[in-house]
Amino acid sequence: MAAGAENAYRYDWAEAADAPALGQVMYAAIHSDPSPYSAAQRQAWLATPPDGSGWRAKLAAQHVAVARSGQAPIGMMTLDDTGYLDLAFIHPDFQGQGHLRHLWAMISEKARTLGCRDITTHASLSAQAPFTALGFKLIRHEEVEKDGQFLKRAEMRFVL
Repeated sequence: MAAGAENAYRYDWAEAADAPALGQVMYAAIHSDPSPYSAAQRQAWLATPPDGSGWRAKLAAQHVAVARSGQAPIGMMTLDDTGYLDLAFIHPDFQGQGHLRHLWAMISEKARTLGCRDITTHASLSAQAPFTALGFKLIRHEEVEKDGQFLKRAEMRFVL
């Protein structure tokens, strides 16, 4: 194996067996610092890494693009058949390395093949700047309540 090959990145579509690792990626991304959300807000957002049948069903109902370091998932982006981008998370150890752009290329191409005219999302405050860099436009800011905490987010749209 060539030097550095063990750290090779690849991008593909999720398999059912990826669900637990993708839950860990999501949890790590939400609970990492710095964050525009308080510890209490992040706990309300996602108290434990998602796993189990409900999580597997959520992922199975969407197109899930995965970034991998070797075989291990380090990031994901999901799209449903209507053009809604539901989840986009990169593990904190791998943020800022271009993985989001690779996943976006897969997801935007999938949306085109599905015949979508646009892609919409509700981005966290942490994700708003990266989504803006991808070309998303802000529709409005809103606040949602989760377990007694109020979390601000951005409704955004990308026209294909």
